[in-house]
Amino acid sequence: MDMNVDKQELCTCRILREAKAEQSVDCDLTLPDYCCDIKSVLCCSVEPGITSVDITGNRITALGNAVIKLMYVGDDDKIACFEQNVPLSKYVEMSGLAQDSTVLVKAKTSYVNCRAVSPRRVDVHACVTVLFSVVVCERNEFVCDAGGEGIQLKTQNVTVCNAVGCTAKLFEMSEVVTIPEEKGKIKSVLYSAARPVITEIKTVSNKILVKGDLKICFSLCNEDGIVSKLEHTMPVSRIIELDGVDENCVCDVALDVSALDVQLKADESGEMKRLDVSACLCATVYGYREKVCPIVEDAYSLTHDPVIDKNSLVQPRIAASLNETFVLPSDLDFSGSKVERVLDSYCCDLTCVCATAGDKLEISGAVTVCVLYLDSEGKPCFAQRRVDYRHAKPVELDGGMLSCQPHVQVSGLALSGNGDTLHARVQFDVSGQVFSQHNRTVVSSISEGEKKCNANAPAVTVYFGDKGENLWDIAKKYGATQDAVRTRNSLNSSTLNERTMLIIPRL
Repeated sequence: MDMNVDKQELCTCRILREAKAEQSVDCDLTLPDYCCDIKSVLCCSVEPGITSVDITGNRITALGNAVIKLMYVGDDDKIACFEQNVPLSKYVEMSGLAQDSTVLVKAKTSYVNCRAVSPRRVDVHACVTVLFSVVVCERNEFVCDAGGEGIQLKTQNVTVCNAVGCTAKLFEMSEVVTIPEEKGKIKSVLYSAARPVITEIKTVSNKILVKGDLKICFSLCNEDGIVSKLEHTMPVSRIIELDGVDENCVCDVALDVSALDVQLKADESGEMKRLDVSACLCATVYGYREKVCPIVEDAYSLTHDPVIDKNSLVQPRIAASLNETFVLPSDLDFSGSKVERVLDSYCCDLTCVCATAGDKLEISGAVTVCVLYLDSEGKPCFAQRRVDYRHAKPVELDGGMLSCQPHVQVSGLALSGNGDTLHARVQFDVSGQVFSQHNRTVVSSISEGEKKCNANAPAVTVYFGDKGENLWDIAKKYGATQDAVRTRNSLNSSTLNERTMLIIPRL
């Protein structure tokens, strides 16, 4: 049998495997001479950061630092802070890593225990979990056309979203920030956080240009014990290479702060008036190209018995793009320790889960609101309150299953009130692509078979079809063509609307 078979390839990005590695952080902090004695510990945090990822053979190694930050009340009844860096190094073994695999690495703190053993020493026990994820571009072939004597195809044109590829790149940024004179003489940096904001994504041949800003917020404590905020913006402009992308592609880009280091430095006069900022950002890029292509759902031959293989094919398409902001109001209970005045506040430990409910995409999770305040007796206190959030995004359904990996950030926090209750308003930014996925059974291959023997076949066949039967199935059963059955019986539809007697011609 002389047959020509044309195939196309549909690529999808998926997580092939994941692995976790834990590193304990056990440290005996001894305060230097320039720090005052500890009267009471307010907060101790361990902030892990990944600065490089190395792949050698089957081994993936993540390197970075864990910043131990101690906030306490000194013997002068003022707020003080001290931090110390410890190296972070973890690896996992993953067999069968492909050369085009993309490795994503994230680190988070599992727990922190802190105990002051003397006015100058603090015993810290913590655990950092490093998550390694391997993303591959999985390729599935399907038949889009076939020709040859007697071949019949059941074809449907569908819109598919073909994954061009995925990549993750780490890059470093640094800048020296001058502290304004009105902030006074700065004693320590209580807290610092950075949030990337993408303002432009431009795609050209094999490259993606990403522009935006890195918005950094610092909480500073001066020698008088006054806490103040300082904000600074660093411009982001990065070219990321990804083979296969062009101006017709849709790129899902996420920027995350992989590591942040802020050091208080002296200026030319010797005063602590500068902040040496070093940040490591991770850009994760998924490239997609939407196209309309024919998919062969079934096939047979009038003259031969070809070997036909079928597979299940996941057909994704972009259903919506997320780029929105929502605000969550919440009341924080402080009945155990009344708030007289809030000194500082920020959010940490953001979690996110994405699910579908009917025609809505639900993004939910929790975030920890941290509050540094003075109680009714004027004593500095620190508290954390967990706040749950939920956001629903209506999406037009087309019969597929919705899926999304949203990128969620806290972009603002406002507190009001005092006493037993603080009123919080947390602002979230959400971005990402929403996909509608269809599972289809398609023909993956057609190969030649034996020739049919039709010598004893009748010239015509009378068939009584039931309501709802498809002409394709009837024609395939009796070795005819769908068009011949439709024409011979003067039918306008491919599906029988009622019980009908059909004449099946022999071809």
